[in-house]
Order: sequence, then structure tokens, then C-alpha cells
Amino acid sequence: MPTPGPELRDIHVPQVSMWWPLAPGWWVLFALLVAATVAVIVFLRRRAAWNRRVDAALADLRDATARCAQDGNVAAFATVASQLLRRVARTNDPRSVVLKGVAWRDALAAMAPRQDVTRLARIEDAIYRPEAALDVPSTALDVEAWVRVALRRRLPHVAS
Repeated sequence: MPTPGPELRDIHVPQVSMWWPLAPGWWVLFALLVAATVAVIVFLRRRAAWNRRVDAALADLRDATARCAQDGNVAAFATVASQLLRRVARTNDPRSVVLKGVAWRDALAAMAPRQDVTRLARIEDAIYRPEAALDVPSTALDVEAWVRVALRRRLPHVAS
């Protein structure tokens, strides 16, 4: 009797993973996840840029407030605050730079409707009247709040 050959085993297929290749639903989920991540990154970068822009705009106001607390020069504070208000107003409405009095107050109120602009309107008087009573800390807070709202809110430009 011939000797039997080596003992042969059946063919075994390698273990197949049920996870690969991924089903189309997983690819859609990954694409949505990537799109959401990109959207969040863009949003956070824009917010950081906006915060840098506002902080840069308010840096002079903070310096003027500190200087006024040291030397009591209300007219210098009022000048810096007025310049800041006019610069920010110019970004929303270029014609607002030349406004005075009631028209200027109305323009300030239109750019930030929920803000009280009575202290902001008094800044113009404090520039030219050294004896004008101006509460500098509260006026600085009002200017800062108005600037934040006005920079966030864009009015449509109307050509006239």
C-alpha cells in the first residue's frame, strides 16, 4: 500500500472585516463631519478677527479713559470718544461724518437702535466746553457698547 501523502487541510479564506470597505452612509457621515468642522473653524476665525477689530478700535478709548482718570482732562477724553464714534459711524454710513446736533443723535440711534445715546450726544458739547459735566466711566461704557453693536450691525447704503 502506498503511503498516504501529507494531510491536506481545506482552503481557508482570510478573515474578512465587516467594517471595510465602508458603506456609503459612513462616507456621507464623514463628509458631513468634515464640512461641519470646516464651518466651525471658519466661524471661530471670523469671530476672533472681529474681536481683534473691536479691541483695536476700543484701545484708544481705554487709553483716554485711563488718562482722564489720572489728569481729569474731560475734553481730551471727549475728543477721543467723538473720533471713535465718527470712525465707526463712517463704516456704516459715510454721510454720518458731517452730521451735527439732532441729526448726529438720530444717526447714532439708527446704527444701534437698542442703545441709549443721550450720553453719546453729550460728548460733542464736552469737547468744546471745559466746564461740561460728563460722567467719563459711564460714558466710556456707553461708547464701548455702542461700538460693539454698530460694528456688528451693517446698515444698507443708500445712494442719494
